[in-house]
Amino acid sequence: MRTGNEIKAGNDLSELSLAEILNDCSIDAIIAISTNYDVIAWNKTAALMYGPSKKEAIGKSLFKLIPGLEQDEQTIDALKNALCGHKSFVPVSKQFKHRLHAENHYIPLDDNDGNVIGVMNIVHDVAHRIKAERQLQDLNEELEKRYRQLKITSEELASFTYITSNKIKEPIRQMYTGVEYLVKMEGSRLSDSGKASFRRMQSSLNRMDLLLDDILSLAQISILQKPDATVDLNELLQKVSADVEKKHEKKVNIIIKKLCTIPGHKDYLYILFYNLFDNGFKFNAADLPEIIVTCEKIVSGGQHELMQGNKYYKVTVKDNGIGFDSNDAERIFTMFEKLHDKKYKGSGTGLTIARKIMNAHDGFISAESEDGKSASFHCFFPVQD
Repeated sequence: MRTGNEIKAGNDLSELSLAEILNDCSIDAIIAISTNYDVIAWNKTAALMYGPSKKEAIGKSLFKLIPGLEQDEQTIDALKNALCGHKSFVPVSKQFKHRLHAENHYIPLDDNDGNVIGVMNIVHDVAHRIKAERQLQDLNEELEKRYRQLKITSEELASFTYITSNKIKEPIRQMYTGVEYLVKMEGSRLSDSGKASFRRMQSSLNRMDLLLDDILSLAQISILQKPDATVDLNELLQKVSADVEKKHEKKVNIIIKKLCTIPGHKDYLYILFYNLFDNGFKFNAADLPEIIVTCEKIVSGGQHELMQGNKYYKVTVKDNGIGFDSNDAERIFTMFEKLHDKKYKGSGTGLTIARKIMNAHDGFISAESEDGKSASFHCFFPVQD
């Protein structure tokens, strides 16, 4: 059985307007006005937003309660449209204080016969959103500024590297030519040991020249723009294969299975696969070096952070060479890193260049090996839907 107090509380609740309770609980300011712009409803949020309490606001003109409203032509038009039976929306505006952080909806109020008897104004405070948008805009502007600075620095560095390298290459060529001249003209006076020393000097100059070429390639790759050409890897790798076979006197078996077409920089993709093919031949002790190229479309599987939620063409270059220790799978991509420094020639930049080229194509490269048996290089190119 309910007590007298409980019955009284229930009766009190039933006497209150449910709509009024709901209005007062709203996080938005809810205002209702009559056809002559007098306030007939004013919830607690409106009181917090504009100042006057509900008791002070009811019956007053909306224009007296909200300073500057009469000068706001957009809001006046919205009110008139609502009184004509049309819903209206008025966005935030820096021009008026009452709209500085507020969006306004104006909704016609109809009686049972469909006649407009007033307007409901729902005011949504978006100060938090505006603050977040401004912070995001500031961040974007700062990022854009940093990007411009980085681009300028990168271009300047590439230009400096190019000019410097070419300035160095010229004296290297002159030194090489000078040594060659001495060996030819003064060869009869030189001992075999002296001739050998000159040849070692020429060999060192050649290595310096090749190293400078690699450094130039790295500098140019660092400022590549987004790929805008379509490259058929089937055609490209046939050319790479032919060029590698021409370079090496020893026979090599190159098997290229059906590949894909991707957006990319053709010249740099050539360098990428030429380096991988050349490594497969160079680091190889087999009687018949073999390189097999395959391609498959894969869905991201979590092997690399770039793969999450994406599709890739996985182009694999596998050889039957000497391989490498699985612990060195990342180390081999480090600039100037050579696992077999004495036995095999090279500058140690080939795989660094390969990774740079893959990064420029929004992809990545990874390596795996069965130590002493073979090496596989996996190139992941994003699939363009």
